[in-house]
Amino acid sequence: MKNLKQIKVVPTSVQVANSLRSAILAHEFKKDDVINLNATAAKLGVSNTPVREALQILAQDGLVVLRPNKGAVVLGMTKQSIRDYYETRIILESAAARKACQAENLSQIEEAFMDEDAIVQQGEFFRYSKCNRVFHGAIWDTTENEKLISLMSSLWNTTSRAVHSAEGEYVLMAHEEHRRLKEAIMDRNVDLAAECLEKHLTRSMLDVMTRFEDE
Repeated sequence: MKNLKQIKVVPTSVQVANSLRSAILAHEFKKDDVINLNATAAKLGVSNTPVREALQILAQDGLVVLRPNKGAVVLGMTKQSIRDYYETRIILESAAARKACQAENLSQIEEAFMDEDAIVQQGEFFRYSKCNRVFHGAIWDTTENEKLISLMSSLWNTTSRAVHSAEGEYVLMAHEEHRRLKEAIMDRNVDLAAECLEKHLTRSMLDVMTRFEDE
């Protein structure tokens, strides 16, 4: 029973927000496109309420501007907004990596990396995105700071769905960076852990920025 984990039910509004966010970041919605409240609800098979709440989430993420009772207008993302999000992540996650080095129990980080390593060794790169999120989340969780975890989750959600690649070269590079970061944390090397985290996210940011063109 000790290994059983609590099942988290994702609210419909969050699922809708994730779906719309993916579409926006994949450029299925262009800048200034209108996301119609009624049409979106009908297409997704939900009521207007979760769609309205989802649009509020996306507005907080800076992806849309709300239009009362009608929907929202897409703002899109630019290289500058990508840079802003990643620089904020670097500040917060570097602090989390430093704090992780002082945590009593690091088994969650070790387990997350081993799961990721298994899918890489098997060449199942299509599964990497989820493992990537779990690995970073394991580091955040060691802080036991709910506000920090919430902020980092929000930043992750804003950019991740458009930037994670299943290409083998990308996955292998990121996995090796995770290995160095994990080892630094396990060695309780505070400065090296923060340095590895910063290099990892900076490289990821530069990769992501090549996928976006300022309008």
